[in-house]
Amino acid sequence: MAAASMASMTQRTNVLEGTATLGASASTHAYLTSKFQVGSAKSDKINYTLAQKVFHSGDVRGEVLESKRQVQKKKQANILGTEQRDWNSSTIADQRIQRDVHKDLKRQLLEVRAGLKDEKVIKPSKFHTDEAIAERHKFVVAMTGKGPIGKLTGKWFNPVDERGLAAHAIADHWPDWNQSHSAHCKEDMYQAQAVVQMQDDRRRRMMAKDNKLNASAYINPTSAIGNMNDRLRERKIDFQDLKDQFKRELKVEFPQASEERLQAMAQRLLNEKLLADEKMSRFPVQHESFRPNLSLTTQDRRYKEYRHPGTYVWNEAEKREAWSCCLNFGHDSRGCECKVVNPDSWSCQGFERGS
Repeated sequence: MAAASMASMTQRTNVLEGTATLGASASTHAYLTSKFQVGSAKSDKINYTLAQKVFHSGDVRGEVLESKRQVQKKKQANILGTEQRDWNSSTIADQRIQRDVHKDLKRQLLEVRAGLKDEKVIKPSKFHTDEAIAERHKFVVAMTGKGPIGKLTGKWFNPVDERGLAAHAIADHWPDWNQSHSAHCKEDMYQAQAVVQMQDDRRRRMMAKDNKLNASAYINPTSAIGNMNDRLRERKIDFQDLKDQFKRELKVEFPQASEERLQAMAQRLLNEKLLADEKMSRFPVQHESFRPNLSLTTQDRRYKEYRHPGTYVWNEAEKREAWSCCLNFGHDSRGCECKVVNPDSWSCQGFERGS
């Protein structure tokens, strides 16, 4: 009896536990849990600070994250050249026959360490501000009367003139609306005609025959070169015997010399002999030249003047008259001091007025 009662209580307990487990599983089901989303009704906040991260990385799609990573990677400069560039893809079919050219990575790293591979950033100049440049443009325009459109500013058209702007104005600082916007006005036609006329005049001037040219005595460059070659050929034929004699003497003096060296030395000796003969024919006297004789034109006419700086008075010690500067007894004696007088020097004295 006791055993039957214990079995019935155990069965009742198992039924109650199964009922509790079913209720707990039904209350914690996946589709019944609330998920936090920014901006939804289930969120307790509407406003967030800029530094607060409210989005989870799982909320972003995978292709968007991959695109972001690629963009950030492309923004990094490939200074070392370790990564292959998209535009520099290899077209070699077989790497065993021909390989890509790899740069010296060690040398590149040394250049990077030395700062030679740094990206140079040009800072704006402090000495040439926009206002200073505009003032200089105004000064150049005022002095030359040209510009500022053209070489002065590098702009070759005015974007707000009648050619770039239609016949309507929407701003006060633009030109008048009643101006022509034609691309070929009268001024352009006059300028084009002037350019054509200038080119035509130049063509006529270049095609016209020169009156100062002597056609009978003129020799064109081709004929002049031909004549010079003929003279060289004739000279080689005329002095061939002398050249052979030089060559035989040089062969005795230099027995180990090659044929080319003997030929070159013989030709040099022949040229020196011809130059010496030409000099003798022009200057028969050895020491005569066209140098002027400077001794005839640069004569020195300077001379010395002697004088006594003292006085010719009675000397008590010598009991006779003498010069006080040098004690010379002769009144007409040569002075003890001298000065150089140049009669060809410039005279800085003025003219005296007549009384």
